[in-house]
Amino acid sequence: MNKRIILSLAALLGAALCLNAQSFQEGFFLRNYNLAYQYNPAFVGDNDFLSAGKLGYSIRNNVGAGSFLFPDGGSLLTGLNSSIPAETFPGALPENSRIKGMMDISLVSYGFRRGDAFHTIELNLRGTADVSVPKEVFGFLKQGTGVGTVDLGRFHVEDNVFAELAYGYGHKVNDWLSLGARAKLLVPVQGAGCDITRLDVTASQELLLIGFRGRLDMTGSPDKKKRFWLNGGGLAVDLGIVATPAEGLTMSLSLLDLGGMFWHYGKGYSSVGSFAFKGFDKLGSDQLNGQYLKDYFLEKGMDFVKSLKPMQQRSWWEWQWLPVQANLGIKYEMPFYRRLALGATGRYLGCAGLPYWEGRFGLEINPLDWLDMTGNFGKGSQGLVYGFAAAVRICRFRLTAGYQNGCSGTVPYSSVSIGPNFKSMTLSLTYDL
Repeated sequence: MNKRIILSLAALLGAALCLNAQSFQEGFFLRNYNLAYQYNPAFVGDNDFLSAGKLGYSIRNNVGAGSFLFPDGGSLLTGLNSSIPAETFPGALPENSRIKGMMDISLVSYGFRRGDAFHTIELNLRGTADVSVPKEVFGFLKQGTGVGTVDLGRFHVEDNVFAELAYGYGHKVNDWLSLGARAKLLVPVQGAGCDITRLDVTASQELLLIGFRGRLDMTGSPDKKKRFWLNGGGLAVDLGIVATPAEGLTMSLSLLDLGGMFWHYGKGYSSVGSFAFKGFDKLGSDQLNGQYLKDYFLEKGMDFVKSLKPMQQRSWWEWQWLPVQANLGIKYEMPFYRRLALGATGRYLGCAGLPYWEGRFGLEINPLDWLDMTGNFGKGSQGLVYGFAAAVRICRFRLTAGYQNGCSGTVPYSSVSIGPNFKSMTLSLTYDL
C-alpha cells in the first residue's frame, strides 16, 4: 500500500505538465503570426483575421520524480525503502511539494488593421490550479508507526476559472517604433479552495488517533434561490513596445496581466474534530469478503465525518492578483538569407510561491511561403529547457502548434522526468479575412 501511495504522489508532483495563461514564446519568432499581440500588444499585424480558437496549457512543479524514485541495480526503489536514508528521502524534499497548472483557451479572436493601428477583440477562458503537499506526509509514510505524533497539516488545493474579455490596440508611431496595450475585463466563473491547517496523527499498536482542522471555500451565492450570481470581477492590462531600429532587427518588451480581481466566496465552511480508529479488532476470517469490507470502511468513514464539527462561515470578498509576466525578445534576419533569423527571449512569471524565469536562444526558418519553423534552447529556474513550433498556411487558414519542455533527464528505466519540470503546449487556428 505504501508503495502505491508514494508512486501516486510522485506521479502527481513529478508530472511534467502549470494551468495559467502563458504567452506563446515561440510566437515571437514565427513570421506573420496572427496572435503575436498576445505576446506583445504592440505588434501590428498586416492583415485582418478571425481565430477559430486557441488552446494553451502549462504545468510546473518544484520537485521531480527523481526525488521519490531511486535506481538500484536494474530496478527502481521508492523513497520508502529502508535502504534509502532519511536524509535522502524525505530529507531533500522542500517544505511543501507543489504542482501548479495554468490554462488559456481563446474562444474567439478578431483582429483588424486600419491604417497604422491594429485592433483586437477576444473572449478567453482562463484558469489556475495549485496543489501543495507538506514534507511531513512523506516522513510519516517513511517512518510509519514509529514516528509517534506528527502534524501533517498545511495541505492546500485551489482551483479557479475565469472569463476574460479583452480589447487590444497597437499603433505604429513611426517606421521603427510601435506601442500597444490591451485592456481586460475579468469575470470569475468558479473558484474553490481547501486548506487543511491541522492534521495530527498518533499511531500506536492499539489505535490510530486523528485530529483535524480545515476549511473549504467556494464561490457563489449562499442563497440557493439565486440562480444567477456574479462571483466577482476585475481588470488587467497588457503593455508593450516593439522597435525595429535597423533593417531585419526586431526588439520586443512586454508586461502582461498587470491587475487582478475580486472573488466572492459565498460558501465557506470550516471543521474541527478528532477520531480514533482501533483497527480490525472485531474482524474475523469469515468476514473477509468484498461486500463486508466495503460496508466496514464506509461505516468507519461516516464515523469520521460525524466526529467533525462543521461550521458555516459568512460570505466574503477576496482580492487576487494575476501572475504578472515580463517578456523580452530580440531577433535578427540574416541579410544573406532573409528567411533565416536568430535571436533570444527572456521571461519572468511571478506566480505566488512558485515564480519562474528563463532565457532562450532561438532560430527561425521560413523555407517555404506556407511553412515556418522555429526552435529554441536555454535555461530556466528549473533547469535546461527547449521548445519548438511550426506554422502551416493552407489557403487562408493558418495552423500553429508549439511545445516546450525541460531537459532534466529521466529516471533510469523509465521516461519520468528526474527533476523539477515545466511543460507547455499551444495550438491555434486562424483565418485571414
